[in-house]
Amino acid sequence: MTHSEPLPVDPELQRKTAIRNTFNTVADAYGAGACRFFHSAGEFMANSLPLQGSEHVLDVASGTGAAAIPLARRLPKGKVSAVDFSAGMLAQSQSRANQEQLANIDFHTFDMTAMPFPERGVDHANCAFGLFFVQDMTQLLSHIGSKVKAGGTVTVSGFCGDSFMPHAGLAINKMREFGLDIPDQPFGWKRMAEPEQLHALFASAGLKDVEIVRKSLGYYTDAEGWWEVIWNAGFRGLVAQLGDRVDEFKQAHLEEVTALAGDKGVWLEIDVNFTRGSV
Repeated sequence: MTHSEPLPVDPELQRKTAIRNTFNTVADAYGAGACRFFHSAGEFMANSLPLQGSEHVLDVASGTGAAAIPLARRLPKGKVSAVDFSAGMLAQSQSRANQEQLANIDFHTFDMTAMPFPERGVDHANCAFGLFFVQDMTQLLSHIGSKVKAGGTVTVSGFCGDSFMPHAGLAINKMREFGLDIPDQPFGWKRMAEPEQLHALFASAGLKDVEIVRKSLGYYTDAEGWWEVIWNAGFRGLVAQLGDRVDEFKQAHLEEVTALAGDKGVWLEIDVNFTRGSV
């Protein structure tokens, strides 16, 4: 009897699986409460797109429908194709669409880096807070652009560099104190946080006539509200690694955040760049 060698581990597959598991886990609370900025950003993105009402829009990394739902409202004779690799997130979006009796959204559980749609098949495409989850953002943006008809647009949203600061920095430092191995640059959004980065990214993906609109979506909350952001968004996968020390971490970290509060509470800095380019 022979023993086969273990199959090599694919780091990219591991990374994607971890991200998918995180978003399946947080799907029920994503975009609600202190995480409402996701839906505010989606509304702004959808309403800023010049539409006649009969277009076909591809919404990539669609999540719980933050952009797809308001887009569908604006397309009485058109439709939205919503793509996400988290079935849990899309289930929330479909439930919202059903509540509003929106029948013009189709949902696809696809890897956004390999979408099997025909090239030049849609009028416009969106990707809200999705590009920075992949290593090769140029390749993904180019892939999205390949699905759009000539003359159409691709719009992406991403956080500006100071978003979630200083709270996010304190959280990362505290995680390190608790023994987690955190990368030197844990915030993927900082790779596309500045206008010069965005212009270079869109140019490398072959998109032209680039326009960037910066919008502040920040608001006051409290320490528990900030914890909602940690627990119900992209930080969840990191914090969950603490296992039975999560409550201990939460108490220690929220003491730091509470110390930042003013008369109105804790300011949650959320500035977003909305970048659009033409195909």
